Amino acid sequence: MWGYEGSSGDVDWSWDYHRMINTFRKYPKVAGWLYTEHHDVINEWNGYWRFDRSEKETGIDEIFPGMSLNDLHSNIYISTGMDISRSVKGGEQVEVPLYLSIYSGEDHGQELTIEYTLSTTNYIGETEKNLSGSFQTPYKPWRQEVLNPLKLAIPDIDGIALLQLSVKNGKGTILNRNFMHFIIDTDTKLEDIDVIDVEAKDFAKATWSKKQWNVMEGKKVNGAGKGSFEYEFEIPKDIKMGGIKEGYFLVEASAKELFVKDMEEYNQDQNFMLGSQVANSSNPNSYPMSDETMFPSKINVSVNGVKAHSTTLPDDPADHRGVLSWHNQLEDGKLREAGSYGYLVKVPISKEVLKNARKNQSKIKITLSTSGEGGIAIYGEDFGRYKLNPEIVITR
Repeated sequence: MWGYEGSSGDVDWSWDYHRMINTFRKYPKVAGWLYTEHHDVINEWNGYWRFDRSEKETGIDEIFPGMSLNDLHSNIYISTGMDISRSVKGGEQVEVPLYLSIYSGEDHGQELTIEYTLSTTNYIGETEKNLSGSFQTPYKPWRQEVLNPLKLAIPDIDGIALLQLSVKNGKGTILNRNFMHFIIDTDTKLEDIDVIDVEAKDFAKATWSKKQWNVMEGKKVNGAGKGSFEYEFEIPKDIKMGGIKEGYFLVEASAKELFVKDMEEYNQDQNFMLGSQVANSSNPNSYPMSDETMFPSKINVSVNGVKAHSTTLPDDPADHRGVLSWHNQLEDGKLREAGSYGYLVKVPISKEVLKNARKNQSKIKITLSTSGEGGIAIYGEDFGRYKLNPEIVITR
């Protein structure tokens, strides 16, 4: 798929597809395109649907409710160019290029309205709407034009900002939806909130029946089969214990299926174009895209050896929602679990546990363990869907 070394195997196609369509629509001389794989075929897994016509999940409808593949194929299209994710500094003033592409002679009135909304999900997983606005631009059939760039003030908070764009006609009908992300870096902290975090790779213990391994120097850690990860947190002396409203452990985690490419007996010299003779997770670049077949993992979370929470991680997914897993890929022709992401797991921690840990300068031990063979993947602040490490949050 699109130039990866040795092809891609089964991988989220929606990210590169989105970038490709955005780029095509910048250029008036590109009047169309051809996509030859509506569904997976014998030796390729980049279709809109699986070989059996079951659905794949792009995740774009959750990123922008109401958006679908129809928006990526729309006659009227608003593009931000090839970059659908961008690293920025908190508080930075940015300009977003806008390209309006109209492959239509339909009557939509004299003007179109471009609406935009910027919202941010911060480093404790909370989402806030920051700003919204709109402007008009003349409607001309078969128009291809560079609009004035959209000027935005990026919120000064560590997290991921989402810019949603929509095009409406004079009747208020939405003709197109699109979006892009900003990965925000800043030292500014939330008021009345303390966060004690550790990197995903800095677990104190890991025991797994099948395999344990790290991704991209520990931006994500995997445990396959039955087992556990244990993290230790030390409450700094300068954190005040008075007036605590809430304390909790927060982590982004998913199930972890042991794919063929990650097995010890894996043969990297095989021919990945042999189709049905090779599993879709065999290619070193592959990470099977989310679909109707789920791979859940039931887990328990313990605080200092006492069970505090049970939940089921629904799947081991990979699609457009894994923004950080795509954004932080190395540009070397290879993919490393691209698009993979997890689910937020929040576990209450009592005030007594927090106070005792600070008073005695003892560590709070958080253990995530499976009840079966579903495995666990833990995501750090540079991988997955949320810009956060495994962390203890204290609010006042």
